[in-house]
Amino acid sequence: MRAWIALAGGVLSADACSAAPKELTPAARAAIADSVRAESMRMVEVMKTRKVDDVLAFYGKRTAYAGEGTVGDWAAIVKSAPARYAAYTKVECGWDGLTIDVLAPNVAVVTGALVCDKADTSGRSWHEVAVRTEVVAWEEGRWRIVAVHESSPPGAPLEGKGKS
Repeated sequence: MRAWIALAGGVLSADACSAAPKELTPAARAAIADSVRAESMRMVEVMKTRKVDDVLAFYGKRTAYAGEGTVGDWAAIVKSAPARYAAYTKVECGWDGLTIDVLAPNVAVVTGALVCDKADTSGRSWHEVAVRTEVVAWEEGRWRIVAVHESSPPGAPLEGKGKS
């Protein structure tokens, strides 16, 4: 008899599931976490350049986005990114409380506060804190963000939500 697993948006036959991978050794887990952390730190450095294509390269083609209680339209976020990045005159960000949880050799969860100081061509400048949880996966030879949820700390609005 075939077993079926109910999933959001469909079902999966248990026949299609392969055996669970072997448990990662602590050394392998630490090495993967270090590589994910390095890529997360590299992303904030690239954000400073304000080169939109380089920033978007950190994301998967079909990244799932949710923020401040809404599910975002990733295609619309990507489409609006060039104009937004063209208007920035300053993007300086860093991670606060960055943690990495390795789930598998090719999947990890990144959690932390992305703290940014930004300015644009209108002369406006602002401080932005986005508490983020990212699912990163190894895609096309590098770590890419395939799902992200961000929200503002309690009592602080997230300026420019959905606008990494």
